[in-house]
Amino acid sequence: MIQIYLAGQPNEYENNWKKEFSNTEDCAFFDWEIDSDQSSPDTFFHDDTQAVRESQYLIANPGSAPSEATWVEIGIFYGLNTKTPGEFCNNLIIIWKEERNPKWSIEFIKKVGHVVDTVSEAKEKLQQIMQLH
Repeated sequence: MIQIYLAGQPNEYENNWKKEFSNTEDCAFFDWEIDSDQSSPDTFFHDDTQAVRESQYLIANPGSAPSEATWVEIGIFYGLNTKTPGEFCNNLIIIWKEERNPKWSIEFIKKVGHVVDTVSEAKEKLQQIMQLH
């Protein structure tokens, strides 16, 4: 079973975006809203970072609001799935909203992993990447 970590905006703020991935064959998804104890940083930091470490893919939806935890998770995943600084991580997909600021940072983010505009594009990209492996 392929493990995929879903990082980013809670479903309540992003129209239940994680549901889009639920019917992906042979995949198990870690959704921090469901799969970890979010009652305190002492529990969710451990649960979430352990799940990031165990995942073969990470799909991040930082939305347009500040999402510091998402960027930490992306950084951990990137560090574990690349060998050299600056290397592109083929197993990382980031949904980047057009309204997200600052605008200059998108060029940095594009060097890290796949950047898409929508959840449906992220699902398509995931399927493309999985076919290559």
